[in-house]
Amino acid sequence: MAVAFGQELRSESSMTLKTIKYREYDDDPRCWNLEQCDFTQINLVVGRNATGKTRLVNVINGLCKILGAQLTTVFESGTYEADFAISGKTYLLYLEFKDGKVIAERLDVDGSRRLSRDAEGKGQIYYEEKKDFISFQVPVNIIAIQQRRDELQHPFVVELSKWALGCQTYFFGTPLGKDLLVSLSGYEAAVKQKASGAPEGQDLIRTYIAAFSQYGEKFDKAIKRDMKALGYKLSDVGTDDLRRHMPGLNVPEPMIGMFVVEADRQTQLVQNQMSQGMFRALALIIHINAASFGKKHTLVLVDDIGEGLDFERSATLIDVLIGHAKKSALQVIMTTNDRFVMNRVSLEYWIFLRRTKSTIRAFSERNSQQEFANFRDMGLSNFDFFTSASFK
Repeated sequence: MAVAFGQELRSESSMTLKTIKYREYDDDPRCWNLEQCDFTQINLVVGRNATGKTRLVNVINGLCKILGAQLTTVFESGTYEADFAISGKTYLLYLEFKDGKVIAERLDVDGSRRLSRDAEGKGQIYYEEKKDFISFQVPVNIIAIQQRRDELQHPFVVELSKWALGCQTYFFGTPLGKDLLVSLSGYEAAVKQKASGAPEGQDLIRTYIAAFSQYGEKFDKAIKRDMKALGYKLSDVGTDDLRRHMPGLNVPEPMIGMFVVEADRQTQLVQNQMSQGMFRALALIIHINAASFGKKHTLVLVDDIGEGLDFERSATLIDVLIGHAKKSALQVIMTTNDRFVMNRVSLEYWIFLRRTKSTIRAFSERNSQQEFANFRDMGLSNFDFFTSASFK
């Protein structure tokens, strides 16, 4: 039983972020500089507090929103340089903002320029039909690439936009929707999402309803399987009208929320009654399974993975995410500063951040092979690597 009211609601990724560089407020006390950070399909970003882990997540999330045209406001300052592998091609993007204006945009595909614009908004873009460039001019506060999503004439822009729209970001240390319910009208709208799969975004209840509507009991079984791996044995998961569970909820129409039934109990445990750790785990597992079933997501960002969970559950949750990534070609980027999690996760997935004043450097086996090899020869724990002077 997954939904109330008696209604039947039944490899290496082909789109991967390879590297990113970012800086803002050059020659200013507010300056911040992320040197090139490289990624594989599975990534665990580690670093001390205030090193820049969450900021790295925000930088990538911001770029996704820009390229997906979900964020159209031009930043006061910021320069992105990013490298993508999309459908077997290499995409290189350069995007610079200053004083609330777009200073430059460039997009190369397999080494050939496909779009460029200058600080006056003048530029050129390649047209597939003409096999040639056409000039354009846009206002200085308009991002040109957002205006050029034409499948026939500019498929390279569309491909980059698809990558961006497939990115999802989760801040595990937040409630993740524990305090949010959905009205009956919102519930019905989610049911209509069946044809296109789960809706975008972090709306847990609508994501669950739409995914179950499309995938049925297989979706619930996957959720229960992953929760069991974390030590939460469930006999049921679904949604219900929570008014009868929350006497203080005095509203005229049904308010829909999540529930689970634990295997050793025969009563619904609704979302406001769950521990914060249990709900966070349930929320992330629902989102990840929706991404895996739908095969539309390209990148999942999880900040502070496992926050609020004990060590075993934190480590197992990472194992679950890695399993989904390998199975469904998702790219996963997670952050942590938990020593026990670091000891559990293989160094091959590590991206080690070090901050010196306003500059953040990222170290991995790809750019620091010798340092990683030398440490492995010592036979120490991963956390010893984290606290060592290898990258000072």
